[in-house]
Amino acid sequence: MKVLAYLNLHHAPGLGPLTRNRSSAVVSFLGRYAFMDFMLSNFSNSGFDRIVSLVDAHPHSVLKHLGSRNTFNINTKIGMEIVAYNEGGSKAGPRYNTDIANIRFNDWILDQTDPDFVVVAPSYFILPLDFRPIIKEHIANKSLVTAVYQQVNNAKTEFIGRGIYELNSDGQVINFSRNKGEKNERLIALEIYVFNKDTFKFLINEAQRISSFYTLSDIVAYQAMNGLRVDTYAYEGYLRCIDSYQHYFDYSFELLNYKVRRQLFIPNWPVYTVTHDTPPAKYEETAHVNNAFIANGSLIAGTIKNAIISRNVKIEEGAIVENSIIFTDSIIRRDKTISHAIIDKAADVAIATELSGTPNDILYVRKGDKV
Repeated sequence: MKVLAYLNLHHAPGLGPLTRNRSSAVVSFLGRYAFMDFMLSNFSNSGFDRIVSLVDAHPHSVLKHLGSRNTFNINTKIGMEIVAYNEGGSKAGPRYNTDIANIRFNDWILDQTDPDFVVVAPSYFILPLDFRPIIKEHIANKSLVTAVYQQVNNAKTEFIGRGIYELNSDGQVINFSRNKGEKNERLIALEIYVFNKDTFKFLINEAQRISSFYTLSDIVAYQAMNGLRVDTYAYEGYLRCIDSYQHYFDYSFELLNYKVRRQLFIPNWPVYTVTHDTPPAKYEETAHVNNAFIANGSLIAGTIKNAIISRNVKIEEGAIVENSIIFTDSIIRRDKTISHAIIDKAADVAIATELSGTPNDILYVRKGDKV
């Protein structure tokens, strides 16, 4: 059984200043991961070794993160990990720059791999997902398409703008709409699909025939409401939708709680990321650390409380960092105070004595700034 897995970076929600010059898929998470690492690890742990990242914008940031692109492969002799980018669609504008246009532009991948099944999943839903039982159920039901959803009870405040399904008594999609926060109980569409190869090809071609603006979710929904049998699979585990700057901050700190963290990082389901040959974090005698993620390569001489510190960060003596996220290679100088802030890569906090936001208005310092 051959599976071709697409990591779909198209149509991901923006995260404010964090995604101004980078793909949301490579935004730093928990000090050492990127969002895309979680779904790529799901692919790898499920036994997929033919993986394609469909990139919509800022391809340089994705290429830089993936490096040699061998991190997530199970079998590097016959497997592949490809970054697919549609230059024409990008130049034509965002409405034309769809996932379907990217797949069609890079149609040689589908032809060359000739899979039995095609899996498509986004990067901005963070969850530990084993695809093997989904594919097993897909085969047993003789399905053409299987769509994954989760039943939630907080849709009035979460998952705003995400897709919602309505199912018939057999668990098949009969209606698709967008969550406007009207009620809590919803079936949230996770934009995760399993297709038979021929059905996938049919949908890609049919979407192009109907509208150049159609996305993969659009054509699945359209065909489901016009007679195509779209079966579903209910996912019941940990799930977070990183769909805003505020949610990025809140969900990051939620994982400082061990009981929450163990729902995402589960036994025998590793999360892979690109490794860096850096030494362990070093703590000076003046360091005070409480409830924090500290990545390797960091030098800590100040006080850290409720914070996430990425690789190669320096916190000098007398500095205080609390309720904040500090990205790679940044420096917090002596006697500076950071609170409710996100400090992007290679920033140098050397002038301002205090940088403070609030829980609902997170201060941001741009990449490379000296403040």
